[in-house]
Amino acid sequence: MARLAACGKNGGRLDSSVMQYCTACQKAPATIVIMDLTEGAVTGSQHVCAACAEQMGVVQQKLPPKFSPELLEDLLGGLKGNKPTRPQKSEACPGCGMSPTEFRSKGRLGCPRCYETFRHDLMPLLQRIHEAQSHRGRLPARVAQPVPAPEEDRSLAELRRRLEDAVRGERYEEAARLRDDLRRAERGEGAKS
Repeated sequence: MARLAACGKNGGRLDSSVMQYCTACQKAPATIVIMDLTEGAVTGSQHVCAACAEQMGVVQQKLPPKFSPELLEDLLGGLKGNKPTRPQKSEACPGCGMSPTEFRSKGRLGCPRCYETFRHDLMPLLQRIHEAQSHRGRLPARVAQPVPAPEEDRSLAELRRRLEDAVRGERYEEAARLRDDLRRAERGEGAKS
């Protein structure tokens, strides 16, 4: 015999014309039907409320939201007017030229050097998300490559900017060539352009 639980539509009600009460507690309106099935045929049913269904183990308890409002605010760049703004550094990343404002609006970093440049903004965010400020887990499968020299960073940033411009201008052949050049440069091979 198998049990099947079904939640109703219309705000949880199974049938909007007939309101049934929970057969377990006899107090709350039933929003879930538990049907007993034997060889594909319904042999019995029970109408229960959400609380009784949780106690019976038919549905999982509602978990609290994973993200706090403060975390979402940080991830989305802050809600205007809710929090006093703190003065921000106007220092851009020396590797890719990304500003703190760009980092907040895009939600991602531009190059490996951004981690050090925006460390002041990243540490509280990492603490809230991961409950730690340092990595505590398995090591990556491949060994990390050395951080490129500042000259290499500038050339990679320039290639990325040219690629974005080509895509925006719908110059797809040029964009494909730049993409290939960028991949070669990231691997440490010389670019052909």
